[in-house]
Amino acid sequence: MSLASRAFRFGVNMLAVGDITSWRDRVRRAEELGYDVLLVPDHLGIPSPWPALAVAAQASGHLRVGTFVLNATFTNPALLARDAATVDQLSDGRVEIGIGTGYAREEFESAGIDYLAPGRRVDHLAATVQKTRSLLSDPEFTPRPVQASVPTPSSGTS
Repeated sequence: MSLASRAFRFGVNMLAVGDITSWRDRVRRAEELGYDVLLVPDHLGIPSPWPALAVAAQASGHLRVGTFVLNATFTNPALLARDAATVDQLSDGRVEIGIGTGYAREEFESAGIDYLAPGRRVDHLAATVQKTRSLLSDPEFTPRPVQASVPTPSSGTS
């Protein structure tokens, strides 16, 4: 059944990765339970989402994999486009990007990044989304994603 023919999808947010065997088992269990999307958050103190998503895509036959939710202030659009395109290739076109402004002041402080006013964080988010979309759709940008348009929501918080 195509995603377009479904009224909505069910997703699961995986907070902890653990060792590789338990991670693969949890991913496969989510797939067996009928979830459509597996998401991994982006917070300091937990594993990075991109390697976890690459392994999840390998362990799964059909789950879409994505970030829930990247902090735009913590990433560079060129690096984000590279990571998303790489996981999109490794997942045969099943990656999605969730990206937001960031809200956990203590994470900004821990990373040594200025905690900007909400409006400035929203402006930065908008610029990051625009640049990332532009890179992912540029035929000269490598690596190339499998999907013609990687799903990249333009609002939210992380």
